[in-house]
Amino acid sequence: MSLIAERQKQIPILKFVLLLVAVAVHAQIDIPYKARPSGHEENRVRVDRIHQDERQKFAADTHRLVLPGLVADRRTRRVEVRVERSAVGANAPCEFLVVNESSDHGYEALLIAFARPSDIHRALRFIGTEPGQSYHPPTHRFWAKGERFLLSVLATNTAPIRVENLLIDRRTGAALPPDGFLFTGSRQIPAPNNPSRADYAADTFQPMAIVSLFSTPYAVFEVPRSVSKETVYRNTTVNPEFSIAEGALLTLAIEPALQPSATSVQDLVLQVGAASRTGNPPRSKVEALADLHVQLRDGTTVLNPDGSLVSVVGSIAALDPQKHTPFLTLRWSPDIRLASAQALAEILASLDREQGIRIEPPLPGEPYYRAFTPDRQLLNRTERPFHPLELALQQKDGRISGRLLLVQSVWKEGASRSELQFLERPILDPAALRQELAVDRERTRSSGGRPRPNVLLAFAPSDLTLGQLTVFLEPFLTNHTAIHLLLDEPMPPTSSKEIKP
Repeated sequence: MSLIAERQKQIPILKFVLLLVAVAVHAQIDIPYKARPSGHEENRVRVDRIHQDERQKFAADTHRLVLPGLVADRRTRRVEVRVERSAVGANAPCEFLVVNESSDHGYEALLIAFARPSDIHRALRFIGTEPGQSYHPPTHRFWAKGERFLLSVLATNTAPIRVENLLIDRRTGAALPPDGFLFTGSRQIPAPNNPSRADYAADTFQPMAIVSLFSTPYAVFEVPRSVSKETVYRNTTVNPEFSIAEGALLTLAIEPALQPSATSVQDLVLQVGAASRTGNPPRSKVEALADLHVQLRDGTTVLNPDGSLVSVVGSIAALDPQKHTPFLTLRWSPDIRLASAQALAEILASLDREQGIRIEPPLPGEPYYRAFTPDRQLLNRTERPFHPLELALQQKDGRISGRLLLVQSVWKEGASRSELQFLERPILDPAALRQELAVDRERTRSSGGRPRPNVLLAFAPSDLTLGQLTVFLEPFLTNHTAIHLLLDEPMPPTSSKEIKP
């Protein structure tokens, strides 16, 4: 299953991962798995001596930034970081290109850096580049976004080696694509001993990654694609053709892929509005799409003057991903029918890929477009891995109301399997919904139960407008809930074997 197809399933799991990361223990000095190579302490002494020499040499040079383990040059737009070759051998799996020397993941990294991740972040800003946005599924960001950098390894009396050549993809038998890496910057998270203070995660928490080979919010650099940790572990290994001795002291050169005035990111906006209607609900997806007027813009330039969906798809197909990486922000009009939004979302899902467009997180107060392409496995209450909140909406005399269903698995003494308990509450308006959610959170907290995953399974008539939906679901839209929306389908009934309290 591709990473994109797994997105909605990942969100509740990643919520718990974030909680665990926030209370992670600081890195220790004595680390197992040979996280540091032979000769590390000698290299540390050499790097400290080089740093002192560089501080004196460039003390009066305002175009250079000298920090422990690195030098940045604003004129050449280049950062040089002191690194050493790890103990990871040829053909061994590799999940990180570079980690900090305090990382306990050196056994799965190619290079160990003597510079702090936040100092590298600072150096990149010094040469004129701001960080982008890191991969972060809990906020619906499934594509890392940032300027591309080229990374090369320099050793004495040898030509520079692009780092992608040092690794092999088992599936192709070739080196990794020479696409460079994105400067996203590590996210900041609460300090374990002071939650009111934000720490640069890559500085303080494992794995202390500087360059990750899989998508993660906690590295300075990310790969320019969405790829899971498991995929990298299975398929990425150290290239035996490039033999660099364990513990060899090297320089990692970091340079922008483009000239100062150029950018690798192309920001597009798709404005989705309602076309003139007959007043009758659409009877097919074709009619639902015909109810839309769409406009694709690149800055102030309209790329499809006729406002048709066909011209939007044609404009996207004409984009050159070799020149720019296109990111698409959706702006939905509130008077769009849900049937039309769903029909468009299905098309967008087919375009949202590495060689197509990369859809941005939703604007505040709007649902993520994949809410309209739900995971139908969540309908099976006995087989699904967790229980989302369930909400059925209806419209009568222009008024929206609903039923909230709270599902919980309960193990009884001596039972071989759990039973499902249901608690159903009528919901008359968004205020009542907020109140019921607060009551449920307090009930869970006081009973010592596990917090519910931030997932909603919603059922709604297709002739509702997006504005009607967003007003009612406002409590879910303000906290990035993963919404799965099913149109014109009833909420599954509770079986006779299930228990109602």
